[in-house]
Amino acid sequence: MIDFGLVDALDAEAIGQPGARRFRLRVRVGNQYASLWMEKESVAALGRSFSALLAERSKFRGRPPGEVEAVGNFPQNAQVELQVARLGLDWDGDDEHIIVLADEAEAVENNDTPSFRMEINRSLALRCLKQFQDTVSAGRPTCPLCHEALEYPGQPHFCPRSNGHNFEIPLPPREVE
Repeated sequence: MIDFGLVDALDAEAIGQPGARRFRLRVRVGNQYASLWMEKESVAALGRSFSALLAERSKFRGRPPGEVEAVGNFPQNAQVELQVARLGLDWDGDDEHIIVLADEAEAVENNDTPSFRMEINRSLALRCLKQFQDTVSAGRPTCPLCHEALEYPGQPHFCPRSNGHNFEIPLPPREVE
């Protein structure tokens, strides 16, 4: 297992054009860097999980976060490159840290211990909530009903929540007696 311990900086990044983007968490501790590649939905879910953990467990709810460092200039090739297949979270109540465990597909298949571990302090986790959401939502617009990505705003598409209708059907004129 690669254990980064308490990280100095963390953010999410989308690489590529909307519709063909790849997502990663960029992690820095000292002069060590890690890229945790994951699905867009996983980045969004991770942010929601941070929020839920802090809301349920933090003794400092409602207090403003402290200052956090930016990731800064991230190298082209990080020392750790990981394609995440499974994430796990834990809470250290004494230090108010979120512990993130990440597994690669091979580790999941072999029931191995997690491939990567890091701890995030409360202030950094609070900063990540908005930053993760901004990164995820900066892509293609989504359908307001089913939340599927659209190629462009107003694009007709098959929407299961609208019973398959993708355009307005004109109503016949009302007959006057």
